[in-house]
Amino acid sequence: MKLVTVTLPFPDMRLNPNKSKGTHWAVTSGLRKKAKHVGHILGLEAAHKAGWEPHGQDVPLRITFEMPDRRWRDRDNLLGAMKPSLDGIALALGVDDSQFEPVTLRRTYGRHPGAVHIEIGG
Repeated sequence: MKLVTVTLPFPDMRLNPNKSKGTHWAVTSGLRKKAKHVGHILGLEAAHKAGWEPHGQDVPLRITFEMPDRRWRDRDNLLGAMKPSLDGIALALGVDDSQFEPVTLRRTYGRHPGAVHIEIGG
């Protein structure tokens, strides 16, 4: 299985499940569409570069959140904020996002504005 690497911008805090409560659906809907689109475009580019071919197996997914600052963020909320981006990447790879198994999450402290480094397969 080929290794595909994608680097995405750090997710908008309004996509964080704890932050989106009480936010009008139209605001988060637009943010989700944009995140999915960016994930899809960058996923297509990375898949093409790696020579990725879809298959029916589970696909290991390693996500490293390069934090933009030292504030504490829960891993489950970080993953929740990435859901639209991961949907876009899955679409680009021709897999269902339920095939992402196992999923490994890490946090590192980088610099502003932060990033999300995703390794798929390998």
